[in-house]
Amino acid sequence: MQNILIHNLGPVNDCNIDIKNFTVLTGTQASGKSTLSKSIFFFKSITEILYKLILKNSPADNSLETAWLKNMLIREIRTTFLDTFGSTWCMAPDMRLKFNYDDARHIEITLRDAPEGPNYIWVILSAEIIRFLSELEKQRMDDPTELSKVLRNFFGDSEEVVYIPAGRSLITLLSSQLGYIYSTMDDEAKRSLDNCTKNYLERILRIKSFFSESYTKLIWEKYTAGRITAEKKKFLNELAEMIQLILKGEYVSVNSEERLNIASDKYVKLNYASSGQQEIVWILNVLFYYVINDQKAFFIVEEPEAHLYPDAQKAVAQFLARIANSGNSMLITTHSPYILAEFNNLLYADKMKGTLDNAALSGIIRKDEWLDFDKFSAYFLSEGNVNDCCDTEFRSIKNEVIDDASADINFEFDNIVALQDED
Repeated sequence: MQNILIHNLGPVNDCNIDIKNFTVLTGTQASGKSTLSKSIFFFKSITEILYKLILKNSPADNSLETAWLKNMLIREIRTTFLDTFGSTWCMAPDMRLKFNYDDARHIEITLRDAPEGPNYIWVILSAEIIRFLSELEKQRMDDPTELSKVLRNFFGDSEEVVYIPAGRSLITLLSSQLGYIYSTMDDEAKRSLDNCTKNYLERILRIKSFFSESYTKLIWEKYTAGRITAEKKKFLNELAEMIQLILKGEYVSVNSEERLNIASDKYVKLNYASSGQQEIVWILNVLFYYVINDQKAFFIVEEPEAHLYPDAQKAVAQFLARIANSGNSMLITTHSPYILAEFNNLLYADKMKGTLDNAALSGIIRKDEWLDFDKFSAYFLSEGNVNDCCDTEFRSIKNEVIDDASADINFEFDNIVALQDED
């Protein structure tokens, strides 16, 4: 199990949490959910950073200095940290980040005064990581597939990390111009984008052309080519039905024009679709892309409920659970009581398996949506602190964090009624 420790980074004063297969972050605005999400993304991206460094710089090059890989990795970590969190000048001098891949492998980042200036980013690699880098320097690893396997095995990250940030509607709104806008940006302009947004933008540009056909046709082509089994085809078709239910249409990219087909002879251009459709479409597309191509990932999804009606939020919660249960991992940030309440239902269904008739239980909530509490964690962020909000006795998210506002609203109403009765 991986673990992250944060001290005085942005709005987060103290945090020490384990990262499970399905992790949920909730809390008030500006409480640090994005900071924590970006921190996890940052550390889980180290494997990809190291992979690119090794392929770009051959260990066989005799001109490379001793410990070149360690030094290059530290420099790249510094650059990526700045791209992710911005300038360190306004950060607390005692800021500290530490990520434990396991008991022997960890990376720690602090700030120090140095000749380069105050709040200089100081990177500490554990002895086991330094030893591993030293061994890699002596090896010739020309095979990218083998290199990726070695790195992922070492860091315990068998999955690619995929970040889907909040505020997706603007990128969707400019969908037809994205390629042009991004290609005309110079390096300085691209650096002004934070690392998570840039990663998301590049991913969308990379996979958009894949959706030149409807979901069902993409599935059928995979099946007839013998690349997926009949069971996988059934699962994907069910996902496609859920996507169409949530989107109230079917996404397709035709000659670089993004559309939502809402009937056999009717469509709307994506940049004219509703704000809810624009917010959710690329969450659904990205997850579907990874599943249909059998690529496992650790998905970080911010605010999947944005601009969606409650019944669509409920369906999105079920969709996310299915993706996680198909061999992926998930970290969700949310403000939605509907999302949290549905997660509790999925946890409760799993809790009751074997106690109740499983077939009848599956008729209420599908078995592939049940969430295993032992692989689940939930945290509430408030006033700089990150607190576990799981109820281990009832194996659920604590009710008081799901919809505290409704209790306040009901209290106000009751007081008005009481005042009316007095009058």
